[in-house]
Amino acid sequence: MKKFIIKLVAFIVAITVIILIVNSVYIKLDKSNPDYINKFEDIPDKIQICNFGSSHGLYGYNYEDIEDKYKCFNFGLVSQTLSYDYRLFQYYGDHIEEGSVVFITISYFSLFGKDEVNEDDFESKNKRYYTILPPSLIKEYNFKTDLLVRRLPSLGVDTIVLIKTLLGDSTGRNFEEWQQTAMDIDVDKDAQAAYVRHIEKNKYNEGGHRIVNQEEIDALYALIEACKEKGAIPVLITTPYLSEYVEEIKENAPHFYDDFYAIVNRIVKDTGVDYYDYAFDERFTDAYAWFMNSDHLNRDGARKFVNILMQEIIYEKGLDKLI
Repeated sequence: MKKFIIKLVAFIVAITVIILIVNSVYIKLDKSNPDYINKFEDIPDKIQICNFGSSHGLYGYNYEDIEDKYKCFNFGLVSQTLSYDYRLFQYYGDHIEEGSVVFITISYFSLFGKDEVNEDDFESKNKRYYTILPPSLIKEYNFKTDLLVRRLPSLGVDTIVLIKTLLGDSTGRNFEEWQQTAMDIDVDKDAQAAYVRHIEKNKYNEGGHRIVNQEEIDALYALIEACKEKGAIPVLITTPYLSEYVEEIKENAPHFYDDFYAIVNRIVKDTGVDYYDYAFDERFTDAYAWFMNSDHLNRDGARKFVNILMQEIIYEKGLDKLI
């Protein structure tokens, strides 16, 4: 019996050592995280201009023309909610300077719909925050998920993916799609699909009424207040869209804009922040070369957009003197 226990312990120790070695090698070789997740590994101190938001924030701001003068950072992530915008600010707010300008992106889906924890893809989307936020700020925190995502990621991937990674066949995902232009796609079809994702899916209750998401609205209020307490200047932004996208919404959900602007205007009145709506800006609505699809700017468009924000908001309002 004693020999059996010794062998069992030795076997367990050997397996544990192998797992730890494989995991260590996997972490070093794995490049599967997209660039927009990896950016959180190197957040600059004393950020002067930054933005939060969903994919409209992620793809909508390109700071390359001003990075030689200002420290900038893009906190946006695909499908990111306002409540996670606020959580990111809570954790990384010390990197943001007093007097800085914080662009808070308000997408059309930001204020409506059921809570994201009840959406089908919540768990898969939520995993990314385990690598960039502490447990206390992660929704529906789960220790097992944390263990597999943050501590032992090699145990949480498909065997084929694991083998390919260990063999050096792990390619990272980057902003390749950010280079494309809307001239290369069927914009009408894309606008229809975006309409369903943003305006219809998970946005209505059983009675057929649009769901106002109070959790996200409260998070926006909290984010605005946190900026003010920090001495930063929050500015609400709706990024530019192509005409096909806004027309699709007007045609299929004619009351949406009344609902959307009623909430935004109330927030502006309550908080005193400025709101800039570029959704119908004629400089962009038909500028297909500046978009990657019907509602997301591409790299050139985002660069143009930031230059406009600098001129029309930061310089004209004299905010550059506060940075």
